Order: sequence, then C-alpha cells, then structure tokens
Amino acid sequence: MDRDRLLRELSDFLRIPSVSTLPAHNADCRAAAEWVAAELRRLGCRDVQFLGSETHPVVWGAGPEVPGAPTLLIYGHYDVQPPDPLAEWTQPPFEPTVTGGRIYARGSADDKGQVFCLLKAIASLDKMPVNFRFLIEGEEEFGSKVLFDLFKSEPQRVEADAVLVADMSYVAPGWPAVYTSLRGLCYAEITVRTAKSDLHSGEYGGAAPNAHEELSRLLTRIKGEDGRINVPGLYSAVQRPSKTELAAWRKLPFKEKDFLEKRVQGKALVGIKKYSVLERLWALPTFEIHGILGGFTGEGAKTVIPAEATAKVSMRLVPNQKLRTAERQLAAAVKRLAPKYVTATVRFLHGADPAQIKLNHPAFKLLDQAFKQVVGRGTVPARAGGSIPVVPALASAGAPVILTGIGLPDDRLHAPNEKLELKQLWDGIEVFGRFYELLGNSR
Repeated sequence: MDRDRLLRELSDFLRIPSVSTLPAHNADCRAAAEWVAAELRRLGCRDVQFLGSETHPVVWGAGPEVPGAPTLLIYGHYDVQPPDPLAEWTQPPFEPTVTGGRIYARGSADDKGQVFCLLKAIASLDKMPVNFRFLIEGEEEFGSKVLFDLFKSEPQRVEADAVLVADMSYVAPGWPAVYTSLRGLCYAEITVRTAKSDLHSGEYGGAAPNAHEELSRLLTRIKGEDGRINVPGLYSAVQRPSKTELAAWRKLPFKEKDFLEKRVQGKALVGIKKYSVLERLWALPTFEIHGILGGFTGEGAKTVIPAEATAKVSMRLVPNQKLRTAERQLAAAVKRLAPKYVTATVRFLHGADPAQIKLNHPAFKLLDQAFKQVVGRGTVPARAGGSIPVVPALASAGAPVILTGIGLPDDRLHAPNEKLELKQLWDGIEVFGRFYELLGNSR
C-alpha cells in the first residue's frame, strides 16, 4: 500500500469544495463527480454514467462482470456541508492538512474519505471477487432529490444481493459498528410576520410587536427548557428500545463525561433527563434551531423593529415515525402556539423517514469476520442519531443495507476542523478488501 500516493489522491478529492446546498458551488459538485467517475474507470468499470443532473449528478458505475458472483451495490456521496464558521478552522477547510496521524478537511470523514476507502479497497485486490455497482451522489447533504427522482424512474438501479454504505463511525476507538437504525429528518423554515414593514424602534418601540421576539417565544414554546418537544402527537409513535437493546448499550464504552468534555466540548448536557444520553441521541425525536434570519445584522447600528424573522429548524425522527405525519404535526403546532396577531408559516425544505435495518443476512457476519481479522474486534450493533435519506430506498428491492464506517465519534462532522484518523483509513482499506473477498467466496 503506497500511503503517500493515497494521501495525495485523497487530498485532491478533498480540495474540491463540493458544497451541495450553495448554488455558487455547482461547478465544484460537478468536478467532484468527475473525480469519482475517473476513479471508477481506473477500477475497470465498463459502464460509468452521470445521471439526473448536470451539476449534481449521481455517478453510476458497473464493474467488470464476474459470472456467478454476488452483486454488491456501493452507495456514498461526494457533496459536503458548508464549512462555516470559517474563523473556527485551524487550517482552511479545503486545503487538506496532515498532522498528528490525521487528515483535516471538510469531507474527510463525511463522506469523501469513506468513499475513497471503499474504492481503494477494490483497487487493492488482485481480482474482482464480486459484481460491483456504484451509486455515488452529490446531494446527500441537501435531501438527495436527484437520487430520489432517479429511483422513481429507474428503480432497478438498487437491485443487488447486498448494499454497502460506509458513512458512519465506530462507536469508540477499536469498536467497529453496524447500525440497526437511522433517525429520519424533517427540515423546515418557520417564519413570523408582525407588521407590513420594519419600524423605527424609537417611534414604535414598546408598542409594536417585534418579529424576532415573537419568533423566539414561539420556538421556546415548541421545545421547552426540559427538552420535551411540545408538538401534539409527535411522541405517539415512539417506542422505547427493548430491555435487551438497552442492556447492550450499557456495555458500550460510552462515558457521559468524555462525551461532554471531548465531543460536545461544552459545560453541560441537556435533554429529557429521565432518559440516558444514548437514548436521547438514538431513540428520541429532536427539535433543533440552526439559524435565525431577519432584522439588521450588518456592521454598525440600525435601530429597527423587524417585521419578519425566519428560523431554520429540523426535527430528527425515530423508528415508527413518518416524515409526512411529522410535517403535519409541526405545522399544526406552529399555528396553535403563535399569537393571533402574528402570521406564522412553515415551509418544508427536505426530509426523510427513519430507517430500520435487520442484521440477519449472512453478509453482516462476513463484515464482522473481516473486522475481526483486521482490527481484532468484530462489529457491535448500534443506532445512529444522524440521517441518510436514501437508505430506505436503497433497501426497496429487498437487498440488505449494511450500514457501517471507518470514522470515529470525535471526527467533528458538519463542524469546523473535521478530520479522519489515518489509521482508520488504512485499516478500512484492508477491512473492506477482505469483506469483498469473503463475499465473493460465499457463493
């Protein structure tokens, strides 16, 4: 394994600022797709196509035919989150930096580094053990609309014996995992309007309603200080994990103190206190505020009472909840909780249902075996707090979805100074190479 060459190639991929949510980066998303397509051709793929979009295409690939071998569909994404706030990065987010056995860059762990790992594991093999298919998309961080549209018109793209998704992490260093569920996502904008236009705060202050104040009060009505979400009906579909699952979680190497100090890097944890931190992260819905827009935010001062304010919010959904139901429930709650003199509206941007995965397919045992052979420990079942919108669609043809990854819990996904441990990358190339061979030998 030529690690210097591999690091140069990964760095080339990470330098592309393929931020899917910002139209200014459309050309960069296309460039990242081109990078993936070139890699697939180097692997010998006989069929490489750009599907669904000129700017954020799904990169489809079909590897060399291996008669009689299983078909493995590999899913990943080349788009990344915005790097803001830039001032908190210790190095520029799209200038990969290797230091202390880590590579720092936006996308290093989510998900470019993991896509890179899966592809280089194939390149490390002497021969192709299985029939590879690839779906590498460019809108995972922005709802996967292009891919969902593709699945509607060409559902056969997900036909395979197994699907491999490496977009996750170990539960702790040395503890690889497979995931039994993902939370769903409901992303929305809540807007309140209090007057026809902004008003002078001297002439009207003390009598005219302020959109920021009204929005803030509305948001704290939706989620109280105790962490409970006051959306009627939201919790009705939530089922607590079984006693067996809760007992298994208690055996994981998870310490609340380390989680607070090393990962959250804050002074306290919040949420519904009667539930453990892992339950709050994995088994309960959430309501989070991501940003508030409105009024005057430029340099200097402007004494204005804003007439309109908007909050970007999301709810994470857990197994048995449904996106469309949650959307209706949130819209109804906003209407009920807003004062009569305020016009409050909700605009839904994107979302996905939760995913549940059963681990009873033989392929999961093969992955467990591969991790044991390479890193000395097999996989442990876990849930995930995050969302990958297309996982239910990937399973729609009946193939098991193997959800795993090489990241670590402190990789700072979606945050400044995202990183990937190089040992995780080198081990991952060996693990997945071994898994491919075991899957090929299982026919």
